[in-house]
Amino acid sequence: MRINCTLNLKRRINNHKQSGFSMLEVLVTILVVSFGLLGMAALITTGLRSNNTAHYRSIATQQTLDIADRMRANLTGVRAGNYDALTAVIPVSADCVAASCTAVQMSIYDQAQWNRANSVLLPGGVGTVAGNLAAGFLITLMWIEKEMGGVADPACPVGTAVNTRCFLTRFSP
Repeated sequence: MRINCTLNLKRRINNHKQSGFSMLEVLVTILVVSFGLLGMAALITTGLRSNNTAHYRSIATQQTLDIADRMRANLTGVRAGNYDALTAVIPVSADCVAASCTAVQMSIYDQAQWNRANSVLLPGGVGTVAGNLAAGFLITLMWIEKEMGGVADPACPVGTAVNTRCFLTRFSP
């Protein structure tokens, strides 16, 4: 019986020579976890960048609808051609909320209010409207978007500065 106990004890000792983790295993684990964390950080950064772009496009959509509604509200001005060539310049206009305005004054007021809102809501935001009642109108909104990485937006007119995003909408009142 004593011999059998001694043999069992020797087997247990020989089977348990290595216990715990080696330093190499710990370093490999740290390396794998580090790559995983770097991947997660890149994913979060990309998500934030895409969220920022989506936010600006949502504002551009709302601003496009704003000028379209303004034009629908002033069909007399649209028929007279007052909205055929709205530029990015913010004109001086009368206050058409406090006093009644003519169709021409209302179109100037609409242009001023719209481009003022574009400049506040979008970074470097400006808007233009081109066209006529017969052919329809092209509403163009432009803003600076750092996430473009120095690339020109193909939707923008030729000669537009890099990092400028353009949002174009065709509209017929």
